[in-house]
Amino acid sequence: MAKKTKKSSKRKAKSNSKKTLSVILTILVIILFASWYLFGKPYLVQDEQGLMLVMTEEPIINLEKTDSSAGGLRQAQEPQPSEEKTSAPEPKSVVPKAESVVPEPVEGRNKNISSVSADLGHAEDSPLFFGNPSDAFTDTKLDTNYLMVKPQFTLSYNTSTLCPNWVAWHLDSVNMGDADRSDDFRPDTELPQGWYGVKKADYQYNKYGFDRGHVCPSADRTATKDDNSMTFLMTNMVPQTPDNNRVIWMHFENFERELVKEGNEVYIIAGPYGTGGTSPKGTFDNIPIQLKSGETFYMNVPAYTWKVLIALPTGEGDLDRLDQTYATAIAINVPNKTGMQKTGDWEQFLCSIDEIEAMTGYDFFELLPDDIEDALEASVYER
Repeated sequence: MAKKTKKSSKRKAKSNSKKTLSVILTILVIILFASWYLFGKPYLVQDEQGLMLVMTEEPIINLEKTDSSAGGLRQAQEPQPSEEKTSAPEPKSVVPKAESVVPEPVEGRNKNISSVSADLGHAEDSPLFFGNPSDAFTDTKLDTNYLMVKPQFTLSYNTSTLCPNWVAWHLDSVNMGDADRSDDFRPDTELPQGWYGVKKADYQYNKYGFDRGHVCPSADRTATKDDNSMTFLMTNMVPQTPDNNRVIWMHFENFERELVKEGNEVYIIAGPYGTGGTSPKGTFDNIPIQLKSGETFYMNVPAYTWKVLIALPTGEGDLDRLDQTYATAIAINVPNKTGMQKTGDWEQFLCSIDEIEAMTGYDFFELLPDDIEDALEASVYER
């Protein structure tokens, strides 16, 4: 009887061990599948440089890319772009029509973009405190330079490109908290009636390979859940190749937040420029959006994404205390193509604000005194 009991105990222990192992394996499978799904459903391919990790979808969770010089696995970098291009009408100019301007104008300094300025005064710490770069107005006649003011940021929207011309925001420690990333990409319901609102699926990542790239970053608006959610409006997105969005652009965004953590406040304006970007799927001028009605819209794929900012120690009376010795001006202009991070980080794309103005035709920070504006905008930041 004792021997039977002993054998029975061994069988029971063996059975329990198998059940435990089965549970552990099941948990591991679930974790692996979840990781695979969250990080873009990647798979491994072998090429002449070794193993390469290739994403098949835009990751829900973005990690910094593995440095290929460090050995081991590396992220997909610059494949040969395909010859495929889609065509669409040339995007319209973003210069506003003077006859649509209703408020009493004040003269702008940059004669290349407009004979008037939309700057009639903005509150300190508001995005356009130092100026409205394209003289955008909330006027549906200005459908390529339509001003949209939100509590979290301000933008000029372009119905021709289905993207913002620029987005402006003010960043300080008040804007950063513990709110989680909402990931609720959605059309902007504040667009005028009859205007097409870009949807999350319109980016067609599997076919075209461009991220829905935030202009005003999600991580710059974490004070509340609602603040973070607002950054996921599609009017705050431009098609960005992953090597731009997840590497160069992200690293510069991190640097901006470090400036704030060091005791600064920052006025930021950013946007797209030009047409024709390269993703791991090829080179494209635009992403066609085919509606069930048969109508087709074309979302412009920019050739560059640019950003200009002025940082100064946190305080009050920003206009009175801002000069070249007290403030820092920084500008970058990043090619929207795969592989540009191979030769360095965002510092390689530093330029002057004057250069971005010459490229875009915008007049940044025009409400500053001329001598201060000229000095800040001519400088090239050295880290």
